[in-house]
Amino acid sequence: MNRFFAVMAVALSALVGCGGSTSTPQKCSASNCTGCCFNNVCQTGNTASACGRAGAECAACSPNQVCKTDQTCGVDPNSVWRVQPLSARITSSNNGSSWDGDGSAPDVFVWMQCPGSVSFSFTDMVESYTPAWTTGGCTAKASQLMAEQWVFQLWDIDFIRNDTITDALGFQFTEEHFTAGTLTLGTAGGMTSLTVQLQKQP
Repeated sequence: MNRFFAVMAVALSALVGCGGSTSTPQKCSASNCTGCCFNNVCQTGNTASACGRAGAECAACSPNQVCKTDQTCGVDPNSVWRVQPLSARITSSNNGSSWDGDGSAPDVFVWMQCPGSVSFSFTDMVESYTPAWTTGGCTAKASQLMAEQWVFQLWDIDFIRNDTITDALGFQFTEEHFTAGTLTLGTAGGMTSLTVQLQKQP
């Protein structure tokens, strides 16, 4: 009887040995992955589809982003973007007076200058309290737009002398603005809002 149990013990030991280890695979983490983890598999972490470092969960960058050298998603600093005023809302009067002598709506255009440029850009003139534009923007690299201000001013064209709707204003863009694609600036002078588009260029 003792011999029977001894034989069974040896057989069971052999089966366990042949059946492989029951331990679970090592979890992908900062201890074994300098890139990012996807489905518990370490990735390089330097592509737009799998971006990340130090064993963090891989992130998929948005269409206007790249995986930067620090292995985080963001706008490519060397990409070129067009800053285009889309629409504005103008106050009903110019400090209590009509914008134009005949009482009609102001003839609005936007003057602007992008960082790194020595020239100015202008939208078309639109006679309206809610003008809209599709042309007349300026272009610059993302790195310039995030380091320096985009400068702009709204004007009302008159026969004798143009009226300033706003003073010359400056705005500095952030990563979030490039991701969103559009932003709306608030009240300044005779302007109650200005919506601007950021469009990546080919």
